[in-house]
Amino acid sequence: MFRHQIYQKLGKNKTEFLKQIEQKAKSVGVPKSWSGTIGLTGSNSARPAYLRKDIIKEISEGARSTRNLVEYIEDIRVVVKEEYGDDYDAMPINTCEAAVWASLDTFATPPIAGRGDNYRTRYIALYEAHSEHQVGYGRPFPPKYKDVFSDRANIGGELGVLGRRLNNLDVIITPIEGARYEVHGIKSFIVPLLTTSNAKKTGAKLRKIIERNVTTVSALVSLGYDSPGYGYGEKTDGVTSDLKAAMGDLAKDFEIPYIVDNARGIPFLGAHPAKLGADLVLYSMDKVAGAPTSGLIIGRGEYMIPLQRAIGWHSERFGGGTMTFGKGVFAPFDPGREAIIGQLAALRWVQKNKKLVRGTIDKLLAVVEDEFKPLVKKYKNGIIISKSYNGGAVEINYVDTWNDGKIGIPIFSSEDKAASMNFITAGLAVLGILPPSPDEGNVVITMGRGLLDEDGKFHEDRTRIAVRGLVMVLSTLGEMTESLSKS
Repeated sequence: MFRHQIYQKLGKNKTEFLKQIEQKAKSVGVPKSWSGTIGLTGSNSARPAYLRKDIIKEISEGARSTRNLVEYIEDIRVVVKEEYGDDYDAMPINTCEAAVWASLDTFATPPIAGRGDNYRTRYIALYEAHSEHQVGYGRPFPPKYKDVFSDRANIGGELGVLGRRLNNLDVIITPIEGARYEVHGIKSFIVPLLTTSNAKKTGAKLRKIIERNVTTVSALVSLGYDSPGYGYGEKTDGVTSDLKAAMGDLAKDFEIPYIVDNARGIPFLGAHPAKLGADLVLYSMDKVAGAPTSGLIIGRGEYMIPLQRAIGWHSERFGGGTMTFGKGVFAPFDPGREAIIGQLAALRWVQKNKKLVRGTIDKLLAVVEDEFKPLVKKYKNGIIISKSYNGGAVEINYVDTWNDGKIGIPIFSSEDKAASMNFITAGLAVLGILPPSPDEGNVVITMGRGLLDEDGKFHEDRTRIAVRGLVMVLSTLGEMTESLSKS
């Protein structure tokens, strides 16, 4: 039986699968009082992390404060400089998506002013997970990628993902060397399988692409994650992704910016931007960093000054050279008072509690490794479990369960999620467990919703039950898929 036929059969058996999960629910043991309150993620726009007690207190007190917002912003800049040095600066913005937009519009697009026709520019981005975000701002090249986003783009019509395309900007979409791009999912689509990525070969490939397009290339862009499932598992020094470091070196050699989309990251816990060679690192502070909805851009002064001016942080007309909270071309991206106050509080908390955060991630890893023992034993060398301090997460990647012609645990495409056909999400819902991000064979567990108390302390009992539920869902999926492949 061919792979797509297996997925077709699986799609027709969704009701039976959910019935099996319901029958096995007692073996997981989610108390009724916990149902719907424990979750394996706090790291996406629909399910951001809960706010800790201290963050809520700071926002509440700030809501009645007479302090100018500029003073809070100045404090954010100081905290970042304390961590990364005086060569780096910071700018809060309303979301990480806004940060991507503003960064590419400021540094990747050609100028609008001047006589004659505008020239076109190209930024280079890796073909990796969640590509619709960081790749979606230019017209795709080569043309075979012009429909790479499929339903994720088209369901929004002209104003959806495709509507973000910027003026006279192209994007060269570059597959990662060593990665596999296979068709999976009930709603079949190409899925990047990135555990076998080769940093050295990818760096060499990117250099050739830049050299071929040297007169038009304006930026390099990649995700900021540092785990095997995202293709960044190779780390010579144990901390810094070799692939990102290679991209940073290329950006320096060709004098173009390297923009790192680290949406699901925590400032101060990952590799230093200088180690990555990153000129701009972009964060979604509400996902795992503990802040209210807001984004943060951290970068070198050469790039931060133009961004600050573009959003309206310039006041020479008032004299004195001090910063103001003005209105620039990106006025819609200004964060509000509560966002800025909460973001500052979150940054200060992370700065003071790095050991606590890392220790919590270590505890989560221990629980996951313990509960996943039966699946790891069944799928030998097929499951990779890793931790990420940068991402505040533990990652379970199972794409290699399909290696060597084997029938593995189903890999659901992002299109499956849009069509409500991701069985992992559906199965966990039956158990009353809020799902993690389980797309493309990569399950990322973060703890922002129900697995931490209001002070950020770890709930091991809740976590163990939630992870046990995930194991049961994946195990049931694997068994059903194997059975269907033989029928």
